[in-house]
Amino acid sequence: MTQREHVPEVLPAPPASGTAVQPVPGPGATAPDAVPGRRATAFLLAALGIVLVPAGLLLLGSSTVPGYFTGWAAGWIVVAAAAWLADSRTPRRWPGWALLAAVPQAIVNVVFAAPIGLISLVAVIASPALAVLAHRRFARLAEDLAELDVEIPVPLDALGGGRLLIGRDRIVLDRTAGGRGRHALPLAELALAQAGEISGESGGWWPLPGGTGIRLRRGPALRLVAGRQQWLVHVTDPQLVAAIARRRATAAWPLRTGPQDLAAWQRLRGWAARITTARRGSQAWAYPGFRILLGGVLAVFGSMLLTTAIGRGVGDPSLWIIAVAVLGAGAFLTVDWFRVRGRLDQAELHQLPPGSPPWGDLRPDHAPLPEWRPFVR
Repeated sequence: MTQREHVPEVLPAPPASGTAVQPVPGPGATAPDAVPGRRATAFLLAALGIVLVPAGLLLLGSSTVPGYFTGWAAGWIVVAAAAWLADSRTPRRWPGWALLAAVPQAIVNVVFAAPIGLISLVAVIASPALAVLAHRRFARLAEDLAELDVEIPVPLDALGGGRLLIGRDRIVLDRTAGGRGRHALPLAELALAQAGEISGESGGWWPLPGGTGIRLRRGPALRLVAGRQQWLVHVTDPQLVAAIARRRATAAWPLRTGPQDLAAWQRLRGWAARITTARRGSQAWAYPGFRILLGGVLAVFGSMLLTTAIGRGVGDPSLWIIAVAVLGAGAFLTVDWFRVRGRLDQAELHQLPPGSPPWGDLRPDHAPLPEWRPFVR
């Protein structure tokens, strides 16, 4: 691979050199400076859905529920609350923790505390709904988000959908069109976050490594450059998103650890392709989202069997063996999800192999595509 050649796995690439452009006036940011009470309101709604509603319904039916089952359901509420607090930077995952807290209390109330159990079933819907409201409140776009240590989901304003996930140390391009391929840029290497517009009538196409790309149209867009990688994406308020990305980049930790040569990069990319596309048939277990879902279900069911064996003093060893095996399988799948997710994070950052040439023209005063016009800052 010479200085201006990309490996075949990432082609087609954008033009290596663009034309000089002059900035044009932009429409200006439309988001507010701050959302009053953002953090307090979000955490209050989340606490209501993850802790207070499940715990209140469990307490309501506790008079007819055996003590060991009350303890089992309460234990899962504690686990969900601890996971929520540990995962407070990622509010898009809060509905999952709310569901984990609501389901066990609904099970014990339905079995032992009818008709209260029917009311408890409402929590299976209400708790995640409250967590969704908390997520939307916490991540509502405003300028103060740049100073908050929270992941920001920014919907893509383009055909096919998708979103940008702006975290503490990286930006993830999570697209829904053409498969759920994810690309990531390290914020510590952010060289350019430029708001602008696509001026051509037909828009065009911005390629991404691996033969995929982003369909462009006429309208506001955001240009991001980090390392040798470059994106052009449509968002509703590119000036605000660019400002948030630049501010986050000043405090980001370096993330560039991974393959050091082409062979290691090819192995990592091959593994990532297999793990993110094996969703059907006998290979469905390999998909990361399936692992964490199945792991959670098995952990809840296995712990329920173990609680039953302990609380009722069951002497039959078969129930104990089944309970421990199911619980162990759930724990294994959950832990393995963290391993797979960590390696996928690395693969998402390394879309280009080591030593690759730049992905298009990275100069801020040159257009990577003829239709690109930056806004005056």
